[in-house]
Amino acid sequence: MSARRIRRPALLAAVLAIAATGIGLAQEEAPVTIRAGLLIDGTGDTRSNARLFVNGSEITRVDGLRGSVDYDLSELTVMPGLIDTHVHLTSHFEADGRLHQAGSTETPAQTMLHAVGNAYRTLMAGFTTVQSLGHPLDADLRDAIDRGDVPGPRVLTSLRAVTSATGDADAIRATVRQLKADGADVIKVFASSSIREGGVRALSDEQIEAACDEGRAQGLRVAVHAYGSEVVSSVIRAGCNSVEHGNRYDDETLALFADHGTFLGFHVGLLWDNYAENRERFIGIGNYTPDGFARMSQARRIGMRRFRETLRNRDVQIVFGTDATAGAHGRNAEELVVRIDEGGQNPMDAIVSATSRAARSLGLGEELGTVAPGFTADLVAVEGNPLEDVTALRRVRFVMKDGVVHRYDP
Repeated sequence: MSARRIRRPALLAAVLAIAATGIGLAQEEAPVTIRAGLLIDGTGDTRSNARLFVNGSEITRVDGLRGSVDYDLSELTVMPGLIDTHVHLTSHFEADGRLHQAGSTETPAQTMLHAVGNAYRTLMAGFTTVQSLGHPLDADLRDAIDRGDVPGPRVLTSLRAVTSATGDADAIRATVRQLKADGADVIKVFASSSIREGGVRALSDEQIEAACDEGRAQGLRVAVHAYGSEVVSSVIRAGCNSVEHGNRYDDETLALFADHGTFLGFHVGLLWDNYAENRERFIGIGNYTPDGFARMSQARRIGMRRFRETLRNRDVQIVFGTDATAGAHGRNAEELVVRIDEGGQNPMDAIVSATSRAARSLGLGEELGTVAPGFTADLVAVEGNPLEDVTALRRVRFVMKDGVVHRYDP
């Protein structure tokens, strides 16, 4: 096995990687070649028996010529590194098995260690970029990953959220400016309450417009948690970048999505299923009440129906996101399985939603999400063909991020 282009991270990263993959870590600067049995390029095209050239962190060439390669993945399907546009990396269960909550006796260092573990599991599952919406500790985790001190996906974070408690329109604008100064990559806005509280309106149109307008002024994207036609349509008209959840909206609002090109971060499976599977770990904490769980169960049913209906409009920009919380990290691909098997999404469209389209939604469409010369060398290989069997996405055998191999177990 070639050890080329594998970074030597800090001791913790090395221990995690060796434990998971059994490979040592070293670094060389020579170009790397990879053979793909099937290549799904992230834009909707495929190619059999492809050869990829990686120099540093960049893909420099893709061809179909024969020849020896450093990584023979001829029995696998190679794709761009997957992108999850909505996770919560610090969300975890504490030592007692219950959901971690602010104000617990857990130290920030313990919380960070859980976040490091969540990031590692996510990377090993083939997700090389995530948007974490969001926690102040995300910034330190993002920077540690960027330095190569710990292994994990590329992290974009909102740090904190704009909520009804933030204040009026002027206070929201000031908060957005402060988030920019603090190093946020994106602004997260709660225009609706939690679905467990009914998903009712939480911000006025004026507040929503202030958040999105100031986000644009600061050069930041704005992702808005919103439910229901009234709030979702307000978010779209305000020129916000994405609607998170959506779930309940009418056909007129659906047409607005298509007309404005607003990205829709639907969540139809993993979010709800993870809560149901781990009910005893959540129940009784905050709004995780029996009524809250009943509302989430209803949201899954309503959301799945609306998802199927939304798929019929090809102009709606549905992107992949899981809203992964405690218990879901590293299982992100289960959302794709649900979208395809239950929701009826075309497998190629689902993969595009988690690669090139997701990259565009993050403002990174010229760098990530596509296997082609000039793009960043983020690659994942799975056992099987996900276009024929979506469960192949569970069988990750190879992960490269920025030209660095983090997993190789063919």
